[in-house]
Parts: sequence; C-alpha cells; structure tokens
Amino acid sequence: MGSGKTSVGRILAARRGVPFVDLDQAFEAMAGQTVREVFRVHGEAWFREREAELLRGTVTLPAAVVAAGGGTFTFPANREFIASSGISVFLDVPFSVIEKRLEGKAADRPLFRSVSQAFVLYEARLPSYRMSDLVVRVGATESAGTVALRVDGALCAI
Repeated sequence: MGSGKTSVGRILAARRGVPFVDLDQAFEAMAGQTVREVFRVHGEAWFREREAELLRGTVTLPAAVVAAGGGTFTFPANREFIASSGISVFLDVPFSVIEKRLEGKAADRPLFRSVSQAFVLYEARLPSYRMSDLVVRVGATESAGTVALRVDGALCAI
C-alpha cells in the first residue's frame, strides 16, 4: 500500500509501449465493487482467490507491466506464477513515506485501519517482498517518473 506501484507502473508501461494492468483496478472493474466492499461482503480469502485468477490471466498478454495488490506477492503460488512468467520488482519505500502517502486514504484500503496496524502489515509482508527479482530502494523525495526510469534501467540490465 502506498509504495507507488500504480504510478510507477503506468509510467514504466508507457515507456516500454506495453499495457499496464493494476490488479486492484481490474478486479474492481470486473466485480463492480471496490476491494474494500468485497472484503466486507465476501472476505479476504474470497478476494485473494479472485485476485490470483486475475494475476494468472495476465499471462495472455504478450508483454505488460502488472501492479499487483499489496498482498498478492505474499502467497507462494502467486510468487511462483510471477517467477515463471515475468520479473518481479519490489519498490522498497520506507514506511514513514508510505504513512504520509496514505494520510486520509484509510477508507480506501481494506487492511489499513490505523498507522500501527499498517506498520504491522508492512513488517509482516517485507520478507515476501524481498524475494522479488529486483528490489528498488525509493527515496522519500523521488518522483514516480524518476523511479520508473530507474526500474526501466535495472530491468534492461537483467
């Protein structure tokens, strides 16, 4: 949450001339409900199953930049799928920056109930995120455009 996946992903996809897919946005378009509403009505487990289906569906694209939801990469089956079909990138943003980015947005985030709860989630997810093929440390003042350029350069070097 709040790492810049969508902003950086859009710019990176445009630079590379490929489609951009935000799994949360794709899910909401398909379901006709927000992720938060689906969590409330169907629960997180039901959402995660649908999210994994959407992720697997991206394999039909010849090339794309996919912004996975914050919890997507924490599931081994999703990590294995991503490893078999692409390159994973973790935007390593300090929690203090994420906290500032999420101010006033808790209503949009189903797992963001408080700053302390968000920090616990962040800490719990870090080991999974650090399994990514590419870890890009993001500075507090870096723009999405700058980060996208750095990601693009790093991907070209792989």
